[in-house]
Amino acid sequence: MDLGAITKYSALHAKPNGLILQYGTAGFRTKAEHLDHVMFRMGLLAVLRSKQTKSTIGVMVTASHNPEEDNGVKLVDPLGEMLAPSWEEHATCLANAEEQDMQRVLIDISEKEAVNLQQDAFVVIGPAVRNFHNL
Repeated sequence: MDLGAITKYSALHAKPNGLILQYGTAGFRTKAEHLDHVMFRMGLLAVLRSKQTKSTIGVMVTASHNPEEDNGVKLVDPLGEMLAPSWEEHATCLANAEEQDMQRVLIDISEKEAVNLQQDAFVVIGPAVRNFHNL
């Protein structure tokens, strides 16, 4: 895991000050302008989950039945099931981490879940069925 690159690119997708989000059954759902950092970070989490499970993980961008400015993202485990509960907690922690804590949070997740960082990762992105609003 190239922590320097993660720090560099994470700065391009900064978390809005004071924003706190919770991963739930539908993943993260909120206004599009609050999701840029979440999309970036869930991509990172999907890579870690894929490495841990040695399977393909899905990242689903959701927007199909909500007002156009409402969007979301959720991760899908290898058999199409909801993300494991412990990983939902990781998603919430990672989405809410301050920029200076990103490296530590990613390392903590990797260590807690015994992620082999040398393992290949496979992530599939599923878009919503309509235009994304500002994503």
